Amino acid sequence: MVENRDRAKIVVRTAYYLTTLVCLGLAVWALYYAYLYFNLPLVLWIFLYILIAAYLVGMGIIAYQKQGFAKAVIHSLAFQLVPLCGAILVFSLVSRGDTYKPTPGKPNTYERSFNDMQNKQKAAALANGLTPFRSRAEIEGNYGKLRLTRKLVRIESNPKYVVRELTSSSPYVVPKVRDLLEDIAVRFQEKTQSKTRFIVTSVLRTEEDVKKLRKTNVNASTNSCHCNATTVDISYVRFSPDKVRPRNEYELRLALAQTLHELRKEGRCYVKIERKQYCYHITVR
Repeated sequence: MVENRDRAKIVVRTAYYLTTLVCLGLAVWALYYAYLYFNLPLVLWIFLYILIAAYLVGMGIIAYQKQGFAKAVIHSLAFQLVPLCGAILVFSLVSRGDTYKPTPGKPNTYERSFNDMQNKQKAAALANGLTPFRSRAEIEGNYGKLRLTRKLVRIESNPKYVVRELTSSSPYVVPKVRDLLEDIAVRFQEKTQSKTRFIVTSVLRTEEDVKKLRKTNVNASTNSCHCNATTVDISYVRFSPDKVRPRNEYELRLALAQTLHELRKEGRCYVKIERKQYCYHITVR
């Protein structure tokens, strides 16, 4: 009888530990896809996983101390339904026939070539752009005439890319920049096989904008290419995610770097990576 009881305990314990491992594995899987889906930092999902694991273990210990091992198994398995249901929920969100396979590579492989310095970009800005504006009021006052003569256009958020709320610049560019942004967006979404959008963080700066910006941004220059309406900054760490076909930040950065590398090789633009501002500084050619 004693041996049979010991064997029964071993079987129950083994079943319990295996079930716990399976549920923790499902929690890892669910949190990974949640990381892709919500495009939040991976460290947050690791923290949530630790909380879930501590929750399962803690509930098992409490139940064991109060009610013995047999009831601890029952209670703990019930609590394990939490990550299991979470995994099923996330699976239902992401399993929609998406057969995406990211292009092999590393962002740094392409970003090493993004070293087009100020003198080269400024020459292109002077050749393709406008005379700098003194203030935003001057831009607004002249925009009607410049738009009719196809010298300046307004860009705004659309299904292909996002123009964030600008505090130190205005959303105006020469038409060649708008066309370049369209081409970047089309290729980027083709590579990611999703509707994920990159984010434009800075556009046309006036002389007043530059003066204010120099107080906080060491890269801001009175001779900035942004003043000629030929240059935009695109974030390489933030994206507007496609919630139906989520991609992680690394894959998105890789796809964006590959796209810019191609267009740069085709002679469409100059690119400089700005590490402190976490963006690509892009001037049309």
